[in-house]
Amino acid sequence: MKHLKPIALMTLIALLFTLCACAGKPGNEPADTDTTAAAANDTDFVFTTDNYPRMGGSLANLPLGQAVTATVLGCTREEADGMITFAGSTTDNYKAIVDGTFDILLAYEPSEEAKEYIRNSGEELEMTPIGVDALVFICSKENPVNSITIDQIKSIYSGKTVNWNEIGGNDGEIIAYQRNSDSGSQTLFDKLIDLGDDLMEAPKDWNVGSMIGLLEAVADYDNSENALGYTVYYYLTNMESDKLDTAKILDVDGVTPANDTIGDGSYPLANDFYVVIRKSAEENSPERILYNWICSDQGRQLVLNENYPVRSEAE
Repeated sequence: MKHLKPIALMTLIALLFTLCACAGKPGNEPADTDTTAAAANDTDFVFTTDNYPRMGGSLANLPLGQAVTATVLGCTREEADGMITFAGSTTDNYKAIVDGTFDILLAYEPSEEAKEYIRNSGEELEMTPIGVDALVFICSKENPVNSITIDQIKSIYSGKTVNWNEIGGNDGEIIAYQRNSDSGSQTLFDKLIDLGDDLMEAPKDWNVGSMIGLLEAVADYDNSENALGYTVYYYLTNMESDKLDTAKILDVDGVTPANDTIGDGSYPLANDFYVVIRKSAEENSPERILYNWICSDQGRQLVLNENYPVRSEAE
């Protein structure tokens, strides 16, 4: 296995802002913090490519995974990308950490299926919220509707509201796309919209198996003016922002989703994402040391530098 030059964790923390400035989003400057603070008192631990924890997680957390790995190992983001796995559904990722395929996750909330799998396994997970994202609803820029309410969303996805003219749009059938049940965005939908058994069974063509597939369906579908879909805010605005050339994000209950409204809770469809390890991880294990660092002030700063919303301190 290729070995990169190892860097002691104390040195890494001291260099954090330099590395983040290279890895982060332009214009998102880090706030002042004590960059010489020790992470979880493990100042002498050295991460290498051989002992680095097997990291996986939700697709929208891929940039954060790259940034964490590049920072800790002192490598490029491209090299970091080859050492981590952010693929498959969020449910699959939770199953993988229970089964020992992954040592640490950066992931959105587990689905009910994943929670049941964890319970049945007898394994306990330790998870700490490190940022917040939001469920957002999107439609074509050609659609005159700019805002929607949670009650209208519930009515559409329970099959009661079927035409855009019922919510202020043009005459046309609402093509309401859904995600697969084990996806992170569907888990957010199920929790935050909470239709339960009232969620309509979508036609096969309206059920999309990937986030990019849903965005393409809404942005590029032949009858896209009538399409409605949902995804997570960060993925759309930071990883697939070109889709906003033809699609737009709807306000919900009169609030526009943005980092500040998601962070302060005024946007109503916000939810935390997590760093996750097995509770049985030893205190001196690489995954526990990395987990503690991600949960630290330096880890929070890295989340901010990657342009993820975080909960407001006053909330």
